[in-house]
Parts: sequence; C-alpha cells; structure tokens
Amino acid sequence: MTSFRFIHAADIHLDSPLRGLTGREGGAVEQIRLAARNAFEQLVEFAIEEKVAFLIIAGDLYDGDWRDYNTGLFFVGQMGRLNEAGIPVYLLHGNHDAASQITKQLELPTNVNVFNARKPQTFFFEGLDVALHGQSFWQRDIIDNLALTYPSPTADAFNIGVLHTALGGRGEHENYAPCTPEDLINKGYDYWALGHVHQAEVVHEHPHIVFPGNLQGRHVKETGAKGACIISVEDGQVVGLENHSFDVVRWAVLPVDLAEKATLGAAIARIRDAIDEAISTVADGRMLVCRILLQGRTDLHDELIASEEQV
Repeated sequence: MTSFRFIHAADIHLDSPLRGLTGREGGAVEQIRLAARNAFEQLVEFAIEEKVAFLIIAGDLYDGDWRDYNTGLFFVGQMGRLNEAGIPVYLLHGNHDAASQITKQLELPTNVNVFNARKPQTFFFEGLDVALHGQSFWQRDIIDNLALTYPSPTADAFNIGVLHTALGGRGEHENYAPCTPEDLINKGYDYWALGHVHQAEVVHEHPHIVFPGNLQGRHVKETGAKGACIISVEDGQVVGLENHSFDVVRWAVLPVDLAEKATLGAAIARIRDAIDEAISTVADGRMLVCRILLQGRTDLHDELIASEEQV
C-alpha cells in the first residue's frame, strides 16, 4: 500500500438558517450568514493545495431542503473545483439531508460518489487500495443499528466505514443509527469516519473512530475551533490525525465577574478586558461572536439594568 492523506469532514449544514439574526442587518451579520459557505470554500481550497487523495463528508451536508437552488449550485461548483484537481468525494447523507428531506436535485460532477440509502454500499479506490463502506439515511429518524449491516472488510485494502450516528448518544444529539464503539471495533475496519456529533472527538485509536465535529459553529452553543480531520496513512496504518480549523466565525461565552466593582465605568472596563483577552486567545484572527455573562454580587446591579442599552 502507498502513503496518502485524506480529509474527513461532516455536518457542513450549508446555508443553515441562523434564527438569532432575524431582522438584523450589517456587514458583520452578513459574514455570519455566509460563514458555512466560506468555511467550506476554505476546506476545498486546502484539499486542492495539499493534494489530498480524497474527501469524505459523513452526513448533514445540507441543513434540510434548500430554500432555493443557490445552495445546491454552490455545492456543485465547489465539487467541480475538486473534480478539476482530480480529488474524489465520498458523500453520505445524514438525518438533516436524508433522501426524504431533500426534494431538489442537481447533477453532481463525476468525482462525487454518494452512498446508497437503501442498503450499504462499498466504493473502491483502486489506485490506493482503499475500500469505503457506508449507507446514507433514507429518512430523518433512523433508529436501526446500520453498522451491523455494513459488509466485512475488503481483503488487502485500507477499510473505511462512513457512518452518521450519535454512537449511543452524545451531548444533546438525537441517538440516530445507534451503535456502540465495540460494534465498530469488531467490524474490522481501519478507520471509522463518523458524523452527527458537532464536537470533535477521537473515540478510539487503532482502529480509529473519529468525529471531526462540524465545520463551522452556527450558534453560541457551538463554541471554540471548528473544522475537519486530516488523516495520514502509511502501509495500511493511520500514522497521523490533525484537527484543522476551517471556521471563519468563532463563538465564545465570556463570564465576567463584576463583584466589588464600584462604578459603571469600571464594569465596562472589565467587560472590555474580557473581550480583548478572548480576541487574543480564542479568535485566532477570526471574527469573534460573544455571549457575555455578567456575574457576581455587586452594588451596580440596578444601574446595570437601567443602563442596559449603554452596556
């Protein structure tokens, strides 16, 4: 087997509606609205520049049925760029973009391979001896353990399982396609490319069971760096896994302790300090969107409430 690298991404949620921005206008708001697209463009640019072997998208490319065809046209355009660079894409649909959820269709470039929703399907990358196994969702609420029906590993190949699952339930995510790490380990694959959980996590190593997290945080509950995983393979073994940030807007929750602050000016200064620190330690050069929590017992309570607009 030769050495190669591939990208594992999931939960792109292209053009996801941002309810908290309803009725708001301005350049910053527009940048947030386009964040998922811009993050995806950066992912595609990285794949081309780094000449990765292929890209996996493990579900929820879309947030649901498109409001207009521009969403699909944007994706087709980005896949065309990868096609020109000779980079195949292996796309699995999850709960948000299940076959029953998406009614609009566009013809995709020939480099895009979409996993069947009726039964597990295997794509074989002959030049690298890589077998990719997966099944798209046929409806939003999948309660079956799809992993149990995936085929046995392909002999003399690097086997990748692509699956959209909560892996028994993680965080606030619905337990779709429920399974356990043991189910995946026992399958005998070399790498499991998972989607659905928006927090990046390496669940197991050798075989690697990985959630890359979502590509771009969409609201204040999705804080911190967001992106995809870059996987390095040598002689049929995973030898490297890098979490690479592609987000263009970063979300943060900033607790600010106002205890013992005697003046409104001092309180505002404390808030400014918290924002400045987050810009230098959290934003990493990106737009930073903050939820600021004012905490602590203070005599300024009534004045803060009365000066809400100024604060």
